[in-house]
Amino acid sequence: MDIGNRLKILRVELLSNKKLTRKQFGEQIGVSEDVIKNIEYNRAPIKEHMVKLICQTFNVNEDWLRNGNEPIFNGEEENLIKSLKNKYQLDEVSTSLLTTFVNLDEFSKKNIIDFLLKSIEDYYTNNPDKLKELNLKINTFEEMCITKDEDIKNIQLYEIPASAGTGMLITDDIPYEIKQIDLTIAPQARKADFALYVRGDSMEPVYYDGDIVFIKEQPSLDNGQIGIFIYDDEAYIKKYSIQEDGTYLVSLNKKYPPIKIEENICFKICGLVL
Repeated sequence: MDIGNRLKILRVELLSNKKLTRKQFGEQIGVSEDVIKNIEYNRAPIKEHMVKLICQTFNVNEDWLRNGNEPIFNGEEENLIKSLKNKYQLDEVSTSLLTTFVNLDEFSKKNIIDFLLKSIEDYYTNNPDKLKELNLKINTFEEMCITKDEDIKNIQLYEIPASAGTGMLITDDIPYEIKQIDLTIAPQARKADFALYVRGDSMEPVYYDGDIVFIKEQPSLDNGQIGIFIYDDEAYIKKYSIQEDGTYLVSLNKKYPPIKIEENICFKICGLVL
């Protein structure tokens, strides 16, 4: 993954609570929407001063933005330690030990973990009544934390988004990335054939700018279903509405008027939004 992809992940996923479009993201660091787009698509290199400005503005770890080395945000380790201290009511000695541990190199961490596991094993060997309880806790923890292979799906996520605004031109050469989807978090992706980014606000409050939607390819839709459409060489995510006077593509945001499908203009249903 290169710096352009990490920039997009930062803007679309990690800062999704702010719903930042490329324009909004660019405005916060003093560049245009096109500059952000070109960097994300690797059409232009990111300038040195922009790296510094992005890290300062969004509290991003510069090593992650440049090289992909976590943590992503500055201060994440400190916040995590504070959270653990409060949750488990750790005293100052325990907190200090935890802080020291997370800042060790991997070799030192492994040696300490091996020592602790051996100590725990010795304890439970000498206290057999406690061993069954420990094994139950370990098995429960593994079931909660380990994602099984069958719960992961690779899906094509297209860079050119479906528009939830005024439409976006579709080209023959559409870039995409292969994205791993955790089906325990997004079960609707199990039946999807591909995924798209949403752009614009016309499908709010259900779909926001930067959201990822999962699409099942099919040539027709039932009345009222939400789908992906090509109309007059532009792509839309809209609600499919069959009315007495014709067929419409309807926005969920009431400030956008319905788009009536004219018979003499090319129209195609690409799939159902899951």
